[in-house]
Amino acid sequence: MKGEFIMSTDYPKTNIKDKKYEIALEILNSILRREIPNLNLLTGLYGSLTSVIILQIENYFQNYPKKQIIIRKHFETTSVISDARYSLEKNLNFANYHSKILTGQVPDIEDLEPIYGIYSENVKNILQLYKNTKLKRRCGIPSAVHPSRTGGIVYTLKFDDAGQSDYCTTAFLHDSIEDLIKTRSKQSDHYGIKGLDIFLDDYIPVNLHSNIRLLTNHYSLILGYLKYLLTLVDKHLNISNLLFELEGMCSSNWNMQDKSIKLYDLLKKLEPENPSFDEVKWQSYKELYIKELAENAKNITDFRTFEIKSIDLADNAHSSGALSMEEKLKNIQKALYLGIIRFQFTDQLAADK
Repeated sequence: MKGEFIMSTDYPKTNIKDKKYEIALEILNSILRREIPNLNLLTGLYGSLTSVIILQIENYFQNYPKKQIIIRKHFETTSVISDARYSLEKNLNFANYHSKILTGQVPDIEDLEPIYGIYSENVKNILQLYKNTKLKRRCGIPSAVHPSRTGGIVYTLKFDDAGQSDYCTTAFLHDSIEDLIKTRSKQSDHYGIKGLDIFLDDYIPVNLHSNIRLLTNHYSLILGYLKYLLTLVDKHLNISNLLFELEGMCSSNWNMQDKSIKLYDLLKKLEPENPSFDEVKWQSYKELYIKELAENAKNITDFRTFEIKSIDLADNAHSSGALSMEEKLKNIQKALYLGIIRFQFTDQLAADK
């Protein structure tokens, strides 16, 4: 049902009595010793995925010499999402193209088609942009692995009807604007935020524009642009200077004028407290972005796109061992606040029936 929400408080527990546990442990120890694990052990655990697993391990050893190894802790998210992620890891189609993304390659359209269908070329073009910009996550792996996992989880959860791929593609593209748009004029594959519509037209399928706009934190884009402008003129990044620059953007006729006005009004309320730039970003996320995401999803009856945000945060939490303590706490804050909004959202929907 498209109106359902992913709600669970049941957390899976590792069963060390599982017969495969000792096999998995032996494989892990081999990898930690920088050895390719025994073929029979791998086949017993991964079956048809064995060749892909071996390729991933070989590529990892080649791309990350021993001195660079950083072992990340992984944390379980709610069971619905973590179970979907576990199932996804056994999907041969996903493993084939995701292993290429992990090693900085761009998969072929044929690799992507089983999951992204008619949107495979769009997904490939975005992956090419990620490769061109050489974006990395804090742990050192390519940034494109996060949208790849998010799209794969949405596919596994069957957000789309059979033969469709709108939602899994939306999930893949959810960070594309914030990650890839640049605070300068169009040059090669880069855009300034005033070229947002150009970026959408060039890279996002027309029928997914509304979904991607819904998930994009425009306030974060505006604040990033303001930070860039203040850096150019060597001005302090305080709320007074932010308001001064933002005032001009409010009076301009452009595609984010209404967002600029809302952000300006919020900053005026915050001005007496003289908050830091990070606090301004958090307040805009909490008071503007998430609330608008919920309200707009409700208005167009698109609850699945709203739930993609939950999956996005859950995937970030899954590898939170690579985050600083401040980033971990911020991700927890975001997840908690999204949960509060979701509760209010579902409560209001029930009242409307």
